[in-house]
Amino acid sequence: MERTKCWIHFLQAIAAIAAVSFILAGTQVMAQSTAQISGVVTDQSGAILPGVEVKVTQTDTGITRSAFTNETGLYILPNLSIGPYRLEAALPGFRSYVRTGIVLQVGSNPVLDILMEVGQVSETVEVQADAALVETR
Repeated sequence: MERTKCWIHFLQAIAAIAAVSFILAGTQVMAQSTAQISGVVTDQSGAILPGVEVKVTQTDTGITRSAFTNETGLYILPNLSIGPYRLEAALPGFRSYVRTGIVLQVGSNPVLDILMEVGQVSETVEVQADAALVETR
């Protein structure tokens, strides 16, 4: 009887270790198949701009994600699928900002700082990225 209890506890421990291993492996796969975009938004004088809505659209799928800059002007858009993106930023009293040609690769974390120009909301500043954004370490 005592031997059976030991065997059951051993099997339960193995099952628990296996479950944790599968969960951690799944987390690693997810981390490797996504990217993130972050940056700081400032105006022409270099002042930080909190409350700016920053939106990215994956141009292949049309899926959109957005975030607002915090009190230090920082925005972070984590867990983005790889592929091509369009980035937009808007704040009343400033021209809209658009950046196209952004291509996220697996595990890339580009820092895309945004410079907002004072002007009418109907005016747009458009920036075209030249190449795929790849972070090398």
